[in-house]
Amino acid sequence: MPRHDVIVVGGGPGGSTAAWRLARAGLRPLLLDAAVFPRVKVCAGWVTPEAMADVEVDPDKYPLTIQAFSACRFEFEGARHETRWRTPASYGIVRREFDHYLLDRARAAGTDVREGARVTAVIRDADGIRVVSEHGAFEASVVIGAGGHRCPVAGAFGDVSEREEVVIAQESETRLPSDRVEALGELFEAPELYVEPDLTGYGWYFPKADVLNIGIGCVVGPGVDLPRRRDALVHALRASGRLPVDFPLEPFRGHAYVVRRRAPRRLAGDRFCLVGDAAGLARDLSGEGIGPAIRSGRLAAEAVEAHLRRGAALESYATAIVRRYGPGEAGWLGRQLARLPEACARLLVRAALGTGATRRHVVLGRIFGMREVAS
Repeated sequence: MPRHDVIVVGGGPGGSTAAWRLARAGLRPLLLDAAVFPRVKVCAGWVTPEAMADVEVDPDKYPLTIQAFSACRFEFEGARHETRWRTPASYGIVRREFDHYLLDRARAAGTDVREGARVTAVIRDADGIRVVSEHGAFEASVVIGAGGHRCPVAGAFGDVSEREEVVIAQESETRLPSDRVEALGELFEAPELYVEPDLTGYGWYFPKADVLNIGIGCVVGPGVDLPRRRDALVHALRASGRLPVDFPLEPFRGHAYVVRRRAPRRLAGDRFCLVGDAAGLARDLSGEGIGPAIRSGRLAAEAVEAHLRRGAALESYATAIVRRYGPGEAGWLGRQLARLPEACARLLVRAALGTGATRRHVVLGRIFGMREVAS
């Protein structure tokens, strides 16, 4: 049976970053993913400067689709607000390209990558971890779960609870011909976010060079009708001219993720770590998940290397994640805000979006991770 130092389950940004850093450190990682890359991955593709630095990719030298954003627009209850920066505060990428690029880099560094290898079981035994896949069974000392919120490693070791708060989303990503992009003009220069009236989610209009991603996401709850919200967003975008009436969109695709608000997953333990969406690390309120996936992949690689070489406890990874992203459970302030009547909550959102400093530093800076990088 093949033997590796580490098995990484999932080849997205978190898993490929972890594998790349482990291989670069001289270890022998195996990465398994159910898909064959480049695979379809519809995603707004919101990447912060911090995330690009963490993954050690220079935006100016990245060879695939990328658009720098030095502005962002919000709309809520008919009011529109724009924030601008002097230098790029975020980037838009195409996940199908970006993920493949990072996976190929991990492979080039020495990672044994097995695509089309869906994992069916993860078993801890006296000698380590045994991972069973459609490509056979593999053994290693440690496993890193990076396979999204339904990651089999999380299912086996993460103490997944039915109380988790789940966010569902539907997105369409369409490549536009150059004349369409030119006709849209300044509308195609910055992302736009549309806060839902009931404050359970938001829609977006996200240009990326010649690619347009539109979508909507909201917290699962009673009476949530995501298709109705999606159709309302498309109608509004067509009515405003942001989406040409005669231009066909690619089909909408759905996905889901969890946030660490009600029932945080166990992040690490005996021979395992969870990263990215497998750990529920998408930013609360915004859902931005690429940055936390990449950062957690780096931290997991550091913890696993220390564990294998010096016997350090993998729980140090969980400590680092909590230090960075908090414990997951809502604190006193969060619980009080959740009890506010809807009218008061809407008033608070109006005030936050309508105040330039609050919108820049709290909403965009802390919630979405958009910050100007000093040159």
